[in-house]
Order: sequence, then C-alpha cells, then structure tokens
Amino acid sequence: MDEYLIKVERDSVCMGDDVDAPHSYSFKLPCDSSLSDVFKHLAGKRYLASVAGRNHSWDAIIGKKSLAKFLANNREPQASASLSAKVSKYEKDGVLHVRFKYNSATT
Repeated sequence: MDEYLIKVERDSVCMGDDVDAPHSYSFKLPCDSSLSDVFKHLAGKRYLASVAGRNHSWDAIIGKKSLAKFLANNREPQASASLSAKVSKYEKDGVLHVRFKYNSATT
C-alpha cells in the first residue's frame, strides 16, 4: 500500500449549511504522512466553513479522541504534539476517518 485514503466529514454551522450536509470529502496521502499533512491538505482546500465571529472552534476527532483544535477561522490547528503523529497510527484497513465537530461561540 503506497497511500492512505483520508475520509473527512464536518458538522454544519447553520441551517443554510445543512443543505450540503454531511460535508464529506475524501483524498489520498502517502503512507509516510502525518496528521499535520492531513490538515495542511484540508487548509489548502478551505474545507472548514468560515463563520462570522471569533470565539468558535473546530475539534478534529479521530476515533473517539480530539487530536487537534482549530480556533475561529484559522485554517491551521493549534500547535500540538499529536500533529506529528503518523497517519498509520490511526488508520484502519488503509482508511483514516476524521470528523470535525463545530463548537459555536458562547453568547
């Protein structure tokens, strides 16, 4: 196997965004890729929805763990040791599943 399939989904941010739910996207990366490479690819595609305001965030969940946090409309996650982890640590049968959970700003 030379590549892993990366499958991502993100929450909707409002009713109008629900039209395209579940916001699925798939791509492939080389087997030596890290989680940071996954997030860089998604940043280049502008995958996460931009939201008005500044106190919202996204959690990147793999398995049952939040492994990265994106604050407001930042395309890159907050610095974290988990970003250097290889995709191979979390993939199953050649597929990595990532779900982005939207955390709305408190009012």
